[in-house]
Amino acid sequence: MKRASILFLAVTTLFLFSCSYAPEDILLDSFEGKLDKSTVDFGASENSYVEVEASKDKKVCGEQALKIVYKLKPSGYMWVARGFNLDVENAHWVVKPEEINWHRYNAVSLYMYGANSGGVVAFDIKDKGREMWRALIDDDFSGWKEITIPFNEFFPRKDWQPNDADNNEVLDFPIMSFQFEPRLPGEGVYYFDCVKIIRKK
Repeated sequence: MKRASILFLAVTTLFLFSCSYAPEDILLDSFEGKLDKSTVDFGASENSYVEVEASKDKKVCGEQALKIVYKLKPSGYMWVARGFNLDVENAHWVVKPEEINWHRYNAVSLYMYGANSGGVVAFDIKDKGREMWRALIDDDFSGWKEITIPFNEFFPRKDWQPNDADNNEVLDFPIMSFQFEPRLPGEGVYYFDCVKIIRKK
């Protein structure tokens, strides 16, 4: 075989491999170990309530999932956060944000155990500039469901931003943390597990 033909075959093979290659999903958090005030950054306004604990019976990956028990009053708010640069130092994911090549991924994936309550859960991410970005999840299903949210479907929060957020309305990587927030007044229980970043086809 001529040298030119060998070179053409090698280049073609490399091109086809690069087109078919997709980065593997990266697990950010499966909520293993102790889940309390020392490992989860959570709280609520004075007229509302939220508590977290480990769920051993309802889970998807690992030994347990995150269970959120809440009571939300009108005009109240709450948050349940994990990641880095939070008020709780040990709320870390299993991987550090700076160790991820974020531009190889285009979506967040998580599992939620729905109660088909008609409620809404906000899923927020905080970017490098401490700007908060939001996506909304409708609780219109029962049992575990994988929720996939492309990065380009998040929108900057208009109701609140940290005082030191850059507010440039650009999703600046790396993402540093995420949080859950039930949005409609009422009370209930939610479960979450297996938060990943993925390459959505």
